[in-house]
Amino acid sequence: MIRTAEEVLRHMLAVLEVNLRELSGLEKNAFAFGEKTAYVECLEMIQSWEYAHGAGLNYDIEKRFPI
Repeated sequence: MIRTAEEVLRHMLAVLEVNLRELSGLEKNAFAFGEKTAYVECLEMIQSWEYAHGAGLNYDIEKRFPI
């Protein structure tokens, strides 16, 4: 299935947020910390997208998903 860049970014945003919520409920360990850090960095990059705010990425990422 071919998707537009916007569709891909919106899908990535949704997947990253779900994964971060799941990680927040798990026991803290080095692997989970690394995974969470990578996901937060991805969200921060997506936040520079001109339509990020309209796609729901209109919050302080590190406050919602503290590392």
